[in-house]
Amino acid sequence: MKWVLSLGERIGIVEFNRQNTKQLMFLIAFAIVLFLALMNLRYASDVFWWIFNIFKPFLLGLAFAFVANVPMKAIETRLFAGINRKYANSKTWKHIRRPLCLILTIVLILGLIAAIIFQVMPELLHTFETLIGNTPTFLNQLQIWIQDLGKNFPKIQQELSQIQIDWSSINRVFTQMGQKVVSSFSDIMGSTITVATNVFSGIFTFTMGCIFAIYTLAQKEKLQRQIRRLLYAYLPEKKVDHFLNLCRLTNSTFSHFIAGQCTEACILGFLCFIGMNIFHFPYSSLISVFVAFMALIPIFGSFFSAVIGGLLILTVDPIQAIYYVIFFLILQQLEGNFIYPHVVGNSVGLPPIWVLLAVTVGGNSMGLVGMLLSIPLGSVIYTLLRKNISRRLTISKIDRKKVL
Repeated sequence: MKWVLSLGERIGIVEFNRQNTKQLMFLIAFAIVLFLALMNLRYASDVFWWIFNIFKPFLLGLAFAFVANVPMKAIETRLFAGINRKYANSKTWKHIRRPLCLILTIVLILGLIAAIIFQVMPELLHTFETLIGNTPTFLNQLQIWIQDLGKNFPKIQQELSQIQIDWSSINRVFTQMGQKVVSSFSDIMGSTITVATNVFSGIFTFTMGCIFAIYTLAQKEKLQRQIRRLLYAYLPEKKVDHFLNLCRLTNSTFSHFIAGQCTEACILGFLCFIGMNIFHFPYSSLISVFVAFMALIPIFGSFFSAVIGGLLILTVDPIQAIYYVIFFLILQQLEGNFIYPHVVGNSVGLPPIWVLLAVTVGGNSMGLVGMLLSIPLGSVIYTLLRKNISRRLTISKIDRKKVL
């Protein structure tokens, strides 16, 4: 009998107690679920999207609440800092502070949306109409400009003369494209039932998301306490501690990223608007707003701003389009070397090479949303991985010179 027990200890037989049995049952259940999901990927995908669509208003509300919490927290802690100190023991102020900050946040967000709708959208529609109407004139000016360029540079004219360009066909193609765009809008509006259904569904989801976000912001401390009590009641304490630390790190990283990127985008858009008006570039308001929005996308946003802005100005004056690209490159250098380090700084804590990798992977996997979320998410993963590597190297007692 003793020989059997010693042999069991040598080959690593584990004693089945209650804890080991629970872990084994969990692993078996997880393996069965994973096997069934892999064998029925199409049905598993349908079930996932069905569940996602059910909880989509609440997930959207959580996203709204997380973004709106950044300005609300700034209003509550900075704008009302003096009032908080003066009425620190006032129960009345404690009761009205959160609703007041929430109302001011909603007014601020609605004001920004209204400014975009009433200021930018009319100019955007006017720009679209102008582009369609000025396409023939632009092509004629481009043809004259190329001919004048050829007169000044005979070698270029000799090369261009070998290229046969049918300007009438190009003009006809652009005109047909404009007509197709207009007719496509008419076709979309013609399917009334489909449009009405999609609009109603979108409005319902958006409204429920906004309502859930307001409730979440109004009672966020109470919700946090309830979630902590739930986790500590049903899960091991150490695992809950690690999970809450991860949540704090994620919240801090995303909050700093959102606040810094929005501030930097506003500054860049304002500087672009001033510079474009000084140099009398066309479409200054539209391009400046577009530059501000694209500044939220790291690395690739500036490239999109330069290309789209240059193409818009190209329809008015090709020379000014070149000047705009030069102006934007100078502005981008100013923003990258002076504005971004001071406004955003190292709050994200991700090296430049990993920023490029995160944006590329996020953009290829989830498009625009992936680009926006990749930087803070990559920063969280980078921080956790860095801490884990440091802990493992410390435990392994690796010579410091080998890892430096």
